[in-house]
Amino acid sequence: MSASQPTQRADQRRNPDREAFWRQTLSDRLQSGLSIRAFCEREGLSEPAYHYWRRELKKRDAANTAAASFLPVEVQPPVTPIEIVFSHGTIVRIGNGCDRATLETVLAALEQRAC
Repeated sequence: MSASQPTQRADQRRNPDREAFWRQTLSDRLQSGLSIRAFCEREGLSEPAYHYWRRELKKRDAANTAAASFLPVEVQPPVTPIEIVFSHGTIVRIGNGCDRATLETVLAALEQRAC
C-alpha cells in the first residue's frame, strides 16, 4: 500500500471472531489459576500475542466506556417554586407552568375546605 492510498480505520480491520477468541482466552486463563506463561504453554499460545491482546482489549474497552459515558443532556432553566402555607397546615407548592386559572381554582377549593 503506498502512502497516497487511504488507510482503513482500525475498527474496519477488526476481526470479531478473533476478538471473541481472545476475550474468551483471557477469561479462561484467569479461571485456570495458571500463570500466563504456564497457560500459554498448555494452550500452545504465543506469550507475546497473549500480552498484546490483553493490552488491546483493555484499550478497546476503555475507549468504549469513554464513548458511552458522554450522554446528551437537556439543560432547563431553574424552577423557582412558590410555596403557600395555610394556617391549618396545608402546603401548596406551585412550579413554573401553572396557569392562573388552575391556581385560583385550587386556592378557592382549599379556602372552602378550611372553613
